[in-house]
Amino acid sequence: MHSGTWRAMPAALALFMALCPASPASAAPRVAVLSPENRSPDPRYDYIAGIVQGIFLYDLSSSGLVELVDRAAIDALLRERELSLSAIAAAPTGVFTGIASADWIVVGEYVLLGTELRLTLKLIEVSSSRVATFSDTGSTENLVHGLAEGVIERLTGKRPVLRDDSRNRSILSLRDETPGSISLFSPLIDAQVILDGTFAGYTTGDRRKPFVIEGVEPGIHEISTDLGRDFGVVKMPEVKFGPWKELVRVQSGKRAIVTDLSSHFNDQLYRLRRVFQKSPAVAFDSSGRYGYEYAFSFTDREGVERRGRLAIELGAPTGDEGRGSGTLACSFEGEARSESFAYSLGNAAELAVTIGLATFSAEVENSYGRVSVDLEVERTDVEQGMHRAGY
Repeated sequence: MHSGTWRAMPAALALFMALCPASPASAAPRVAVLSPENRSPDPRYDYIAGIVQGIFLYDLSSSGLVELVDRAAIDALLRERELSLSAIAAAPTGVFTGIASADWIVVGEYVLLGTELRLTLKLIEVSSSRVATFSDTGSTENLVHGLAEGVIERLTGKRPVLRDDSRNRSILSLRDETPGSISLFSPLIDAQVILDGTFAGYTTGDRRKPFVIEGVEPGIHEISTDLGRDFGVVKMPEVKFGPWKELVRVQSGKRAIVTDLSSHFNDQLYRLRRVFQKSPAVAFDSSGRYGYEYAFSFTDREGVERRGRLAIELGAPTGDEGRGSGTLACSFEGEARSESFAYSLGNAAELAVTIGLATFSAEVENSYGRVSVDLEVERTDVEQGMHRAGY
């Protein structure tokens, strides 16, 4: 076991300390102990946090040398360390109302190294924001007892004897293997559900009614759905096709909620192809002119951002036949084109201009006493049905 030197405290904890009222001097230092964090990728070892905290709190309490800050108060303060700094900054006074002060705060983390645990505890002094680190490796209760000896010595100058052979029980053998479950919400009807490469059943097709997989071992699992080559997800920006899949973390005795993002590829391609669509209201000014323009951009299949612009100008219709004229101006990646057109009552003008990866479309119609305009920009590198060439 070794203890680190004092060093500067991280900004988030520094803010926490600044907002805590200083406690009056007392014979016994007041200590708040937070639950350590599991830094291992396996959620099955989450249970160790409670064991470590329980042993450590028992050691501090039984030593008779320190005073523990109420655990409930600390939970209320940090909401299990998920309280945002923005919330604290917005209303610091209200956040900490009624919270007991502490002279010291202990935080920690652990990671599994083969058959042993690397446990690190950080002792933070509220008044100075300094941090002392205590770290050691082991697999039994004595790992925690040894670190507790060092923390108490730093706090009081007295080192208790907490480790002995009777406290050599393993804290890793108590791993919670209680199975969990997965609830999969999917819009697909009777799609195959695959869990870790094995068929698990069929989707319900009801977005409000999940397909539930019970008895799932704690850990990381891959879940996917398959309804044939017409359904799945599109990978961007390449526009590649494949079945939906996701890694799910299942905790002991708990249910993981997952949402299938699959849909028909043609639906997705239709939305991807259409860059812009609008039917702006046409109102001619006092000189009988109307104009509208729109700048757009999209990322092509090579990940390059492409930019363009569409503009239309109209002259108000005249005469019994309601004749009018206009101009459609299009530009894309530095290339520009302009098309003139005419329209009249019952005879709509339809135009389409393609420049590079963009097709510009406009339709102008004079009917029922008013002029309407429909504008659209589509990509040429995306086509419906292109997924049938294969994933």
